[in-house]
Amino acid sequence: MKTEQLKERLKNVPLKPGVYMYKDQAGQVIYVGKAKALRQRMRSYFQSADRLHPKVRAMMGRVDDFDFIVTNSEVEALILENNLIKAYQPRYNIDLRDDKTYPYLKISMAEPYPRVYITREKKDKVSRYFGPYTDVASLKETLRLLTSLFPLRTCKTLRPLNRPCLNRDLKKCLAPCTGQVSKEEYLQMVEQIIAFMEGDSREVLKAKEAEMKEAAHNLEFEKAARLRDQINAIRKISETQKAHLQSPWNLDLIGIIVGEKDSLASVFKIRSGKIMAKDTFWLNRPTGQDEAELMAQFLRRYYTDNEDIPKELIVSSLPAEQELIEEWLHSVTGHKVSIKVPQRGDKRSLLDMMMENAHLLFQERYEAESRQQAVLIHLSKMLELPVVPERIECYDISHLGGQETVASMVVFTQGVPDGSAYRRFKIKQDQNDDFASMRETLRRRFRQAQQQNPAFLPEPDLIVIDGGLGQVNAVQAVLDELGVEIPLVSLAEKNEEIYQPHRSEPLVLPRRDEGLRLLQRLRDEAHRFAVEYNRQRRTRRMTSSALDHIEGVGPQRRRALLKKFGSVNGIREASLEELAAVPGMNRTVARRVYEYFHGSIST
Repeated sequence: MKTEQLKERLKNVPLKPGVYMYKDQAGQVIYVGKAKALRQRMRSYFQSADRLHPKVRAMMGRVDDFDFIVTNSEVEALILENNLIKAYQPRYNIDLRDDKTYPYLKISMAEPYPRVYITREKKDKVSRYFGPYTDVASLKETLRLLTSLFPLRTCKTLRPLNRPCLNRDLKKCLAPCTGQVSKEEYLQMVEQIIAFMEGDSREVLKAKEAEMKEAAHNLEFEKAARLRDQINAIRKISETQKAHLQSPWNLDLIGIIVGEKDSLASVFKIRSGKIMAKDTFWLNRPTGQDEAELMAQFLRRYYTDNEDIPKELIVSSLPAEQELIEEWLHSVTGHKVSIKVPQRGDKRSLLDMMMENAHLLFQERYEAESRQQAVLIHLSKMLELPVVPERIECYDISHLGGQETVASMVVFTQGVPDGSAYRRFKIKQDQNDDFASMRETLRRRFRQAQQQNPAFLPEPDLIVIDGGLGQVNAVQAVLDELGVEIPLVSLAEKNEEIYQPHRSEPLVLPRRDEGLRLLQRLRDEAHRFAVEYNRQRRTRRMTSSALDHIEGVGPQRRRALLKKFGSVNGIREASLEELAAVPGMNRTVARRVYEYFHGSIST
């Protein structure tokens, strides 16, 4: 749709609060925004190009259509905007890098005996979630620590058992499955773990000390000893806590550093005067927001799915529409939330400390990216590429004797792995022909791109494959067939020679050349990803074949059993009654399944 037509349509947009969506020629939503007066805000994007920020101008060059939704208030518009950004993931909105992949620590309050575990989804409103966390290794260590202090169950399915599992012997579970702990005592421990995660270790210590004394008084010496060990561990953690503040504050510190391309948001969570968590988020800033707008959008995104919102937010700069955001946070939490920039005192000192750390991290990232950019420029010169390869894709084939043939596609963006862009392919016909498999993979990949499938966009600046001159020429024939004009190279593993189409002589770089090392990392990562997928496929096939020997278990019942119990081991551990209760099963077939794993049973 031409700009003049869009401007004509703008006349029908009301001067009311709401949300607007800009779409590209393929109908994809590329930007979502909210406005107090829709027509006025949207019209600002259609002024003369030289008055627009360069990145806004680039976005508007792709806009082919728009849509809008009128709301009753600005707060409603704010909530709707957050929901639509999450749903559409528009490329021109601020983006918390890999937002959907950040994990949470979940306490499953919907279960009779809750468990604590790591999840990347927030499916129910009853459970308690802590996060999101950006450091997954640290989160796993936190979970290990929590299960040692508060031995909640970790098994996915709680089934009555005659004897507890190994976790009970390792003191990592109280074994509710065998009735060794009362529901009241178990839920009391759940409340303690929540208090501990919220920073209230004093109250947890008091409760556990009272429990220990009561257990000793009742001559329950094993329980008293267990509580004593937990108390000592909690005290040790409290003593080695990263920072103790003189005041028992409950607040979040949020700082923003604005860069030309990327920006950084740093968050410190302070509970009961202790720094309980520190997280860093890298942000895209494609539409050129200033710091106040960036802070406002970060606060909205960060707190949309965050249940742990204190009454005070200390920020490095006030957000745009501060009052509106405070009103929205009030509606979400049920309590007043104030956003402040302290000018002096302890809070100012704490904010300065956080910002100093953030600046160091930002500088380190900038220097690393500069070094990586230099490697990409060097590689583009060595390979005589038309552009610096900001996105490189590498492909590999894996099979075992022609069985379960799969292909991998790994992506490096700015020289580093971009896991969210990785793709894998199940080759349609098992075959011991890597040439044919690679041809099929490339055809499928670029046909998806030609159909504007966002999962396969953008296209790469360079394609890398494993092999020699024969492989590179075979793949080039496929690219020519599809009309794809993207540079292609192959890396021969034996002598690490680089082959390019229509060149008989390979390029040989020094072993320590950084460009060569980048290509090697790409090849090795593609190989790892392909082998991993092939192994998964073979494991799944072996899992299914174990059930194929049982009369009456066809594909539907096999899928139902695996869906219910998760694996063959889960099916093996199930009781006869549990097997019979699976949808599509009857007692006769359930008995056959049970006897297959356990031997015949008397009637």
